[in-house]
Amino acid sequence: MTSKSISYNNDTLNIDSTNVRYFNQKLENLTLGNIYSWDTTTIMASYYEPLEKAFSTYQTLSNSGMANKNMSFSYPINLGFNTEVNSFSSYIMNGDNITFPIIYQPFTDITYMMGDKKEQHLEVLFCREFLPRFFITLNYDLDFSPGAYKRSKMQNSFFNTNLRYYTKDERYGISGYYYNNKIDVQENGGIKYDSIFINNLETDRSVIDVNLSNASNLIKVSGFAIDQYFNILSQNVEISEDSSYRKRKIDIGRINYHFEYQQNRSIYEDKQPLSSFYKMYDPILDSTKTFDSIYFHNIKNVVYWNTLGYKKYDQDIPFYLTFGLEHDYTYHSGYTDFITKERFNKNTYNSLSANAGIIINLFRSTRISGSGQLITNGYHAGDFFISGQWKQYIGTKNKNFGSILFDININRQSEDWFEEYYYSNNFRWDNNFKPSQSLLLKASYELKSFNIGIEQTTINDYIYFNYDAKPSQHDGTINIWSLYSTFNLKLNRFEFIGFASLQSTDNDDIIHIPSFHGKIKLGYTLPIVKNISSVQPSIVINYFTEYYADAYMPALRTFYLQNEVKVGNYPYIDLCVTFKIKRANIFVQYTNMYSLTSDNRYFTTPHYPMRDSRFCLGVNWRLYK
Repeated sequence: MTSKSISYNNDTLNIDSTNVRYFNQKLENLTLGNIYSWDTTTIMASYYEPLEKAFSTYQTLSNSGMANKNMSFSYPINLGFNTEVNSFSSYIMNGDNITFPIIYQPFTDITYMMGDKKEQHLEVLFCREFLPRFFITLNYDLDFSPGAYKRSKMQNSFFNTNLRYYTKDERYGISGYYYNNKIDVQENGGIKYDSIFINNLETDRSVIDVNLSNASNLIKVSGFAIDQYFNILSQNVEISEDSSYRKRKIDIGRINYHFEYQQNRSIYEDKQPLSSFYKMYDPILDSTKTFDSIYFHNIKNVVYWNTLGYKKYDQDIPFYLTFGLEHDYTYHSGYTDFITKERFNKNTYNSLSANAGIIINLFRSTRISGSGQLITNGYHAGDFFISGQWKQYIGTKNKNFGSILFDININRQSEDWFEEYYYSNNFRWDNNFKPSQSLLLKASYELKSFNIGIEQTTINDYIYFNYDAKPSQHDGTINIWSLYSTFNLKLNRFEFIGFASLQSTDNDDIIHIPSFHGKIKLGYTLPIVKNISSVQPSIVINYFTEYYADAYMPALRTFYLQNEVKVGNYPYIDLCVTFKIKRANIFVQYTNMYSLTSDNRYFTTPHYPMRDSRFCLGVNWRLYK
């Protein structure tokens, strides 16, 4: 660790030059202080893929990089045309989650993991200031795993480059990014007979019969964006002939412009469309081959004003106000006739929306914030969301005993294009659903290393995927409650990190969630050479109660209701030893240790067993200069 003084945004700061923080999306998030620190603790080193998170658990298939669903209930808000591929969104990087590092010297972070059967995960992140106030970031990720079961191979990749630049007087700033995601996975529809796995009648997983033998999903998501701001007034005012300056006492803010383009393509392909796996669904249109293609591109223009001006991210901003206009254009087409190459369901969508936001900080102990968006014209006109938060520090922002937060979110949204109309080789529907409304209320208490909260979600006219894997709408109100806690504690040489969540609903025919799910990782650090190297053995325990987890339909890339198979009530236990040598963390991990008991109930999704116990080896290495 080195300490130095650096001038940033006209402030001289004494900082740790090896500290790396980051922000996402727009430049205003940097100024507003929406900044996160890179977690470099040893206990986090073995989390090498997006689903390996300390504070969440997922339904997954029989390999990494496959479709997944968070076990914590959430109601996603997607106004206008929804560009998300929900079951694969954890692996897709786009404008919402691309990272802009805040660095003080050139920085490279390398993560590599090697598992059994040639499984490999590699991520490289590089960032540096090439010219004064001009930063460039490169990020590449490659994941490959052949899988233990038939037709479960995956190869996913991601590339991103982004930049940001500020003029010397900070009157103008610009950032931009480009990203490209490719997800290429085989689909086997799950194993045919769960009893063969549960009773361990066949120990060679690669020969167990599966439902699909020639199916695959290919997903490509790419795009770019440019974000700019311009302060309306200059930073200083000339007050005398000798060109001396003073700071303005009144600032009328800045004008911002955001342009974004995204292109998506999804292809489901099956060379055996007459498989019995599809017999309970719609009649097959093309009996020779399934080639279901969805394509769209989206263009977004946002112009908005805010009060930020020359404010600095490390200073308290007592008042913030913004409002603006957004125009969205989407071209969409779906399903390609394999022989004629004709595309069906060609449509264009336009929408115009207004958005606004406010933040008020009072007495360095109270923070009130809110935001909203309303589609005023075009596709899904009348849809809106409003969110608000009251954050009260017990003390002040800098010296406190934690904070109490109250959140409210109100939403009205129409059905997604995917829920409204779909036409493919195996599934077809044409719906006219009512808009859904939701209300979320949440109260929580937060400390630096611990928080606890309770929330209630109420949804009217909820849209979901029913037992036939097609969208349906519930006519009435559904309530979902949850009580949760997360923790990241260090007591001398012991470290505890994880979460616990209790959930319930008044309609368990439609909302299938585990009553309890949680994860804890316990580590104990032993120093080898002071301030240079150490070793940390750790154990991870992941558990959820038994419930009717949603089934997965590969042809739709969607999870849907089922009430035939329960999963859960099984402890997933991983053992790990991590060696820290300066800024490198090297770990050896043994996963799903409880499977050695031959208690073969380790499913998180019906008909998709998790992988057996296995070794994996990995390293995370951070380099400077």
